[in-house]
Amino acid sequence: MNKQTLATEPNAAAKPRVGRSVGLLVGGQATAQILTLAAAPILTRLYAPQDFGAAAVFTALLAFFGVVACLRYDLSIALPANDRDAENLVVLCLLCVASTTALCGLGVLWFGDALILALNWSIDTNVLWLLPFGVASAGLYTVIERWMVRMQYFGQLAQTRLLRSLIGNLVQLGGHGLGVLALMGGTVIGNGTGGLFFLIREVRRRQGRNIRLVRIIALARRYKDFPLYSTWTAVFNVAGLHLVPLIFSALFGAAVVGHFAFALRMVSAPITLIGAAIGSVFFAQAPAARRAGRLPEVAEELRRKLANAGVPALVLLICAGPDLFGTVFGERWRMAGHYARWMAPWIYFQFQFSPLSCLPDVMELQKLELTAQFSTFAVRLATLAACYGFSVPADQSIAAFSVVSALAYLWMLALFMSRVGVGLRAMVAHDTKRILIFCALALPSLLLYSGAPDWRSLACAIYFLALSALWLRRALRAPHAGTGRA
Repeated sequence: MNKQTLATEPNAAAKPRVGRSVGLLVGGQATAQILTLAAAPILTRLYAPQDFGAAAVFTALLAFFGVVACLRYDLSIALPANDRDAENLVVLCLLCVASTTALCGLGVLWFGDALILALNWSIDTNVLWLLPFGVASAGLYTVIERWMVRMQYFGQLAQTRLLRSLIGNLVQLGGHGLGVLALMGGTVIGNGTGGLFFLIREVRRRQGRNIRLVRIIALARRYKDFPLYSTWTAVFNVAGLHLVPLIFSALFGAAVVGHFAFALRMVSAPITLIGAAIGSVFFAQAPAARRAGRLPEVAEELRRKLANAGVPALVLLICAGPDLFGTVFGERWRMAGHYARWMAPWIYFQFQFSPLSCLPDVMELQKLELTAQFSTFAVRLATLAACYGFSVPADQSIAAFSVVSALAYLWMLALFMSRVGVGLRAMVAHDTKRILIFCALALPSLLLYSGAPDWRSLACAIYFLALSALWLRRALRAPHAGTGRA
């Protein structure tokens, strides 16, 4: 092995421990989450539900294009044994992003007006040109994020995610005079700035010395299962969620979509921020754990910690979702709280599944993952079709979709955990026990809560927050798998 290879390969002795890695990412993600949540009560008073609905349609379209921007080759960046191949995979991903962006631009040019009409979308055609830029920024950020995970630059990754959240919120707050354009532009600019800053630094550091076209082509063939299978898996996964705002926009209008999308944005914040951070660390460590025969222990320990950490939010949303949203975000967002109540079990299982969703990639089960995601997508789409066919109102349609989504995520979680030797019965028994214990501890606040802004509600809130803080501290620190303790 030459000196150049030695210089570019990560030093195992210098890599941070798993616990410290999680701490770095969760710390940065927690700060980003605080910024997002702090901005939300202001944004809900600057923008109407219709604005959030129009922005949700844009986000849904961006998700469809963004998830395939790299043709899923980004998942392979962590797999090669040497950094030379990983660098060539990064270039391959960037070429895929450029191609996808160009195709998206042509789609806007040819079908932009027809798309706006079909979706009952209250925006100008020129605003739709943000979509290609959004695809480019999202793809770039994804590639850079995967590279930082491979190199275990967890501190820098946390900084990048924090920068993305900060810039995105500042654009949405400062540009409220532009209406829905600012809501859309905040996402695009945040992703672009976060990815471009680190890309420039890495290009200057490495100078592309190891990039070879022949090697890029060889690696594209070597990891062809990612575009062939994982791309469709990702499309079905995204469609199962982001197809809903598109359908609701066409059927029920922007206001319903705005309440639904905002509720989903708030309750899924732990997934997109904290869950993504933990998942990045797990993806970096899982291949080595599998080679050492410790993958079942590591996966179940992480799942139990996530399950325990999600219990307070689950109980809070089910018991006081409408009052919480009405108090924090304004009375016109109370309906979003009702939607959040139905979403709570769905988000609880998704919170567990999201960081563990890399298990099929680690175990090279892309075909099984494709089948599972397609089945989930088909069931969710059938639910929406049935609601439409029987003229089910918007509120009941959202409730039905949320229940089916909860069952779907539980099924996928059980499917892939069973592949590492963890059974559904053990998972359900553990989660049920922890939920019952927390409800018992929270019973004083649940019984005294009146729903009115009085001293009783304040006392209940203080007690519940203190209990949740102690619960989370114990849940994230306590050992689980391999210790016999829950």
